[in-house]
Amino acid sequence: MPRAQEKELVALASRIWHAEVTGTGREEWPGYFAEQLLRAPYRDVRIQAGIARTVTGHPDRVHVRLVWAGTDPAGDYVDGRLVQVLLARHSTTWGPVRQPL
Repeated sequence: MPRAQEKELVALASRIWHAEVTGTGREEWPGYFAEQLLRAPYRDVRIQAGIARTVTGHPDRVHVRLVWAGTDPAGDYVDGRLVQVLLARHSTTWGPVRQPL
């Protein structure tokens, strides 16, 4: 994948993850967050690193792996946490997809 596209997808996944753990910005992806309640928000969230890779055999799906840090609901600072966000292309735009548990 071209570096410019990877940067764009990492930035998108970062915004989605920030909304996931802080609650801020969830209205941008109402279908993605419709059934997900925010139990206890994190604060001071920042993304430390990220990469995007195409899902094998699915050029319209991308896994974005992020390393992130933030202050947990108990007030403890945690860093080096890993998460993966799945994105799918719908026509010309990318959006988040919930991964099955």
